[in-house]
Amino acid sequence: MNKRNVLALSFVLLLFAAACNLTSLIPGGRSAGTASALWSDVPPFEGATRENIDLPLPARIALQAMLRGQMEFIVYTTPQSVQAVKDFYTKERMVASGWDANESGGCEITTSDKSQSQTPVQDMCLFSKREGNREVGLVILLIRDDKAAKTQIFYARVNLEATPEPSSSLSRAMS
Repeated sequence: MNKRNVLALSFVLLLFAAACNLTSLIPGGRSAGTASALWSDVPPFEGATRENIDLPLPARIALQAMLRGQMEFIVYTTPQSVQAVKDFYTKERMVASGWDANESGGCEITTSDKSQSQTPVQDMCLFSKREGNREVGLVILLIRDDKAAKTQIFYARVNLEATPEPSSSLSRAMS
């Protein structure tokens, strides 16, 4: 599965999770999120606070089944606007943290112009890179909660084994 398909699938599944009321906590569930801290290659948004927000059980089961347990997520909130968060996560900043400029969509993808009744997600950022034999994707979903005057920042990281590329001698042998 290529990186773009993995990121697109992650986005669709995270939209599903958002539609299932992403902010609801599961009674008796484990601690929220699957990552204890933001990953070292993701610059923290200044002033953001870690939140104990978990995915609803159906969304969590679907995501784990589709991605074979290879997704981690963590949630932060900030009083800053969605645009302020988008402006922070530039391609340049993320490339400086090790993300691939050519394979990353950045924060150019937006859902703000769409009806807010369809999805609470207002914007998202997509970044990817290769780490050895793994392809890594990062999806940052941004949701503005006007009642609480906060922007929720959902960071989801997907790790997949990379598809090996045939060596040149193998390619010649197959020709």
